[in-house]
Amino acid sequence: MPSQAISLLASEKNGKDWMDSVLPVLWEGLCTELGFSAGVVVLKAEGEDSFYESASFGYGEDGFYYSFLNRGSLHWEELMHSPEPVFFTGAEFELFGKKTNAAAIRISSGRGAVGFLLVELEESLTIPAGIFLSLFAEKIGNAWGRTRTGLNVPEASRDENSHSLYRKEIPNLDLAQQEFVKQKILTILGPPGSGKKTLAKWIHQSQFPGAPFLVVESLPEHFGKLEKALSAWGAELEQGSLVLAGIQTLNLGQQQILSDWWSKSGYSGSLFLLGSEETNQEILPEFERFLRKNSLVLPSLRFLSKVKLQSLVQVIFEELSGSQNRSGLQLADQSLQELVSRPYAENFADLRNAILTGILTCRTSRVEPADLEPGKSKMDLEIPDAEDLDLRRGTEALERQKILLAMRIFSGNQIRMAKALGISRGSLQYKMKQLGLM
Repeated sequence: MPSQAISLLASEKNGKDWMDSVLPVLWEGLCTELGFSAGVVVLKAEGEDSFYESASFGYGEDGFYYSFLNRGSLHWEELMHSPEPVFFTGAEFELFGKKTNAAAIRISSGRGAVGFLLVELEESLTIPAGIFLSLFAEKIGNAWGRTRTGLNVPEASRDENSHSLYRKEIPNLDLAQQEFVKQKILTILGPPGSGKKTLAKWIHQSQFPGAPFLVVESLPEHFGKLEKALSAWGAELEQGSLVLAGIQTLNLGQQQILSDWWSKSGYSGSLFLLGSEETNQEILPEFERFLRKNSLVLPSLRFLSKVKLQSLVQVIFEELSGSQNRSGLQLADQSLQELVSRPYAENFADLRNAILTGILTCRTSRVEPADLEPGKSKMDLEIPDAEDLDLRRGTEALERQKILLAMRIFSGNQIRMAKALGISRGSLQYKMKQLGLM
């Protein structure tokens, strides 16, 4: 085993300090010493379930992505469960070099695999080099394990979630729920993004668990089609709940048909009417009475006290961090103050988008203010509810999440991002501009 290669392992640093400052330099020297043409170290990130490139050698500025080692693939599973090196021939797999083969070794810590190292070489891997790489993988695994002791683990559980905290600020909610049980109708008014659909779904599930729940975003303007649609929805739902959004936009004819259908059709289910308090449409007196049978007005986030908004931001941050497999992530105090001080025209939608942006773009263990604004234009990050039929918005939201994740994994390298995402660099740049990410 080369003595110079052995000396490269000598360092007084350990744990995260060794991983951040020593490993990248050490890996380059090691690959050079052992005559490898290229190589990469991929490790699991702290406090989450994602993998990142921790060190690389020989790929140039554009880098390279081994698509056959996509997480969850057959070759990934083989590598993650193999105690021995796994070999990939250049004739069978897409490698960086034109005349190279590759050898990959699993990196383990504790009970499971936490990553791998891969090298490309023109000749076969010699036994001494293989032994040395195995020892090096073991050293990386030990250092990775020591980083876990310094993680700030959030509370294991909370009695309240973001929605329950916000519901406490809704005036007369208990009374409206009691009336809903009797009348089976509830009008929920409020500014955009204030959680009208979420509240309707929560009330529905608390009163009719397991019953159908249908959200309709727009009604047919043709009166005959509207009557048929209401009849069809009523027959489909039976004892479920029909949710009609955007009621402030209904014309006089639609208002009349809807109120008549409710009073005369014999529909046995429940009805939620969602909309804004403000409307430019003329309202029929009987339709206004129909809306006021049982109604709630949701408050805007700007009316919450600073203390309550801070608590809400913290809970949403923990919920979204968990959903993105980044439960060890922290929110910097300056980021918290930044989020609390912002105006939110879209209320919950804007707030959750800002927090999720920070989580997806953050490349360290703490979300800083710079992470909260990666792009110049607004775009919903969240995947819409299952009841939301807006396919375009759902597709854009998913694309943006995947691109932001690729940005974090590959530090913004567009060629490597495009390879991982399975699209051309030109398509990636077009999508990034379209989604406000560049």
